[in-house]
Amino acid sequence: MIRLNSRGIVCLCLTLIIALSSAFNVGTVKADDPGPDPATVIATVVPGGSLTVTKTIHTPEIPPRPDIVFLADTTGSMGPAISNVSTNANTVLTAVRNAQADSQFGVAEYRDFNCTDPFAYRLNQAVTTSLTDAQTAISAWATGNGCDDPEAQLNALYQLATDPATGWRSDSTRIIAWFGDSNGHDPSGGHTLADTIAALQAASIRVIAVPVVSGFGNGLDTGGQATAITTATSGVLLPSATSDQVADAILSGLTNLPVTVSWSLGTCDPSLTVNLTPASQTVTSGTDAVFTETIDVALDAPQGTTVSCQVNFLLDGEAVEGFTQSIQITVPDVTPPTAFCEPTTNPSGKNVPPASGQNPDGFYLLSATDNVDLNPQIFVADSMSSYVFGPYASGTEIKLVQAPGTTPSAVPGAGVIDWKIKLKGDAIVTATDSAGNVSDPVFCRVPPPPK
Repeated sequence: MIRLNSRGIVCLCLTLIIALSSAFNVGTVKADDPGPDPATVIATVVPGGSLTVTKTIHTPEIPPRPDIVFLADTTGSMGPAISNVSTNANTVLTAVRNAQADSQFGVAEYRDFNCTDPFAYRLNQAVTTSLTDAQTAISAWATGNGCDDPEAQLNALYQLATDPATGWRSDSTRIIAWFGDSNGHDPSGGHTLADTIAALQAASIRVIAVPVVSGFGNGLDTGGQATAITTATSGVLLPSATSDQVADAILSGLTNLPVTVSWSLGTCDPSLTVNLTPASQTVTSGTDAVFTETIDVALDAPQGTTVSCQVNFLLDGEAVEGFTQSIQITVPDVTPPTAFCEPTTNPSGKNVPPASGQNPDGFYLLSATDNVDLNPQIFVADSMSSYVFGPYASGTEIKLVQAPGTTPSAVPGAGVIDWKIKLKGDAIVTATDSAGNVSDPVFCRVPPPPK
């Protein structure tokens, strides 16, 4: 049959152009920019500890890196629509380009076999970065005969999926935006509905289909073809639309495709274990996927350092710029130093008293070690008063005097002795590192002078 009238199609295409331009609002972005939120996790976690983060992934309204092929039925009833798109297509293409800067476009048309038309399918323009070339291809559309109601869209979809001339990029989101008002022959050009679906799936192509109620044709989804194709390709079958509703329907389809968000680990310090649940989520493009992220720090993680990990979030299995999360975990120093108070040589007698729990001469070497701090501070407290002396550096030599009836004091020593410390009781020695960790106390004991 020859379909010579498509009431409202001119209005449809003009409305589409206005709606797309308005919806994308060239030069603006969403309130929540696409990507992980938070994009960077900075925290302090003790060795053996863990951190739980709610990770929200804002997906883009239009899938990233899209290759969009506009597939048109160019039989007779499509004349007014073709004329309008030829005049205003650049507005549509520019609006999409401003929504996704790396978008590309192709143009194709179909009619029917066994008719007076010179072709049943034609690729007008392979996928291209050039808006001008896409515009030119759309402008070349012209109407022809459709013969009977069903058309050759199954063959057209199969050809777009399998012909290398289509020009799909290897790492793109592939979309066919298809609209019409009649279903298709099955088989068409030797390709059944099952063949067509398998080819689209193998090429990772999503199909957006809009059944147009034009007053002609038998309905795009008659027999369930469009339902089967869009369901199998994770696309969108939009409700039947009158001519003045189709623009909004197409825009709704472009901005509401399902997107699967998953994750993988990049370079990670061996002291960190990062896991997110669930493993993946499928959401509507433009909405959020929410994960629970657990970050575990190993018990033997190097203290006093910062360890890091990178998490890549994938959209439909593809890495996308701006969807990488950085994790930076500071592992604090939680290990206290060790203090020592060891008898040392009496400068006069040149001898070290044998170990007996106390040093009768009162000469001691103060020292301390720590896992991080190379120079922990040493303090000397009086067991019989509140006096505390220090800080002293490791390697300090002291002369310790016990004088119960005097006021505790610390004065510079003579010769190799750094300090002379007079206490009422015994010396309680501790060490403090730069992280504030305090050692267990050790005692320096010396008998009081004879009466």
